[in-house]
Amino acid sequence: MVRTNKQGQSLGRKGSESRHRLIAAARELVGTLQSDRLTVRSISQAAGLASQTFYLYFKDVDELLLVLSREASNQIGEVAAVLAMPWEREALEAWTSQFIAAFYRYWDSNRAVLTLRNFRADTGHADYLAVRNETMQPIVRGLAKRIIAAQGSAEVSERDAAARAIVIVAAIERMASRYSATMGADGGALDSLDFKRAEAHILLLMLSPLPQ
Repeated sequence: MVRTNKQGQSLGRKGSESRHRLIAAARELVGTLQSDRLTVRSISQAAGLASQTFYLYFKDVDELLLVLSREASNQIGEVAAVLAMPWEREALEAWTSQFIAAFYRYWDSNRAVLTLRNFRADTGHADYLAVRNETMQPIVRGLAKRIIAAQGSAEVSERDAAARAIVIVAAIERMASRYSATMGADGGALDSLDFKRAEAHILLLMLSPLPQ
């Protein structure tokens, strides 16, 4: 919890409210403005505060957007909770579907912020990359453990399981971030439900024992 402003002064009620107003304004603007239009001035105006006030609480726009990114990261709890459940073998298909559905809900609830976070991470911003990695690493580790448990350590090493888990998580996140109706092989339109079923099935295959 932030207790002081950039000048080292205790926030107090008014300071906390001003900081929260800036965060809330930025959260709203992220969903409506292109990232290059997110400025100290635009955020301050949306919050009903002077631009000078912004610098009492944040060094620059990136610092504020990182706050939003971390907030979004903290909302991945449902995904982690589903992954932590027992996943009984006889109900594995249902569990993979629940996992994919939870991941999409996480993205749908935080789409604007996560899209901006990933864009900045992909274009070389180390802080955004660190936030993304910190968020995804527990998910990757959890899936890797499940792959080893399903296929056996004699068949897949920890290194290979981690690599496969990274590929799976990256693909799921990519689809969750960009899914839209598209044309299937039979000429019919595929929608998000089709993609979710496909992802759940691929994950099911990765978590199923290898044929003897």
